[in-house]
Amino acid sequence: MPELVRIEWVDSGQPIPGWQWLSEVQARSAHKCVSVGFLVQDDEQTKVLAPNLSASNGAEDWDQASGLFTIPTVAITKIEKLTSAL
Repeated sequence: MPELVRIEWVDSGQPIPGWQWLSEVQARSAHKCVSVGFLVQDDEQTKVLAPNLSASNGAEDWDQASGLFTIPTVAITKIEKLTSAL
């Protein structure tokens, strides 16, 4: 079974619609985010989390995942391994 992890990461802010005068643009910062899931891909470019695992044969052979979520490795500030109750 893939490791269960908690990842803290930063993301860009949502675009502000419409035109703005440059003299009126206020300072903005990245958004702090946190995600929890099973780490199904872990490489230099990306970490992919799956919140859901399934065993298609009904046993404990976890062979499917749904809800895959990709986080760029460069955006990650912290990874914490969690204990799985499975």
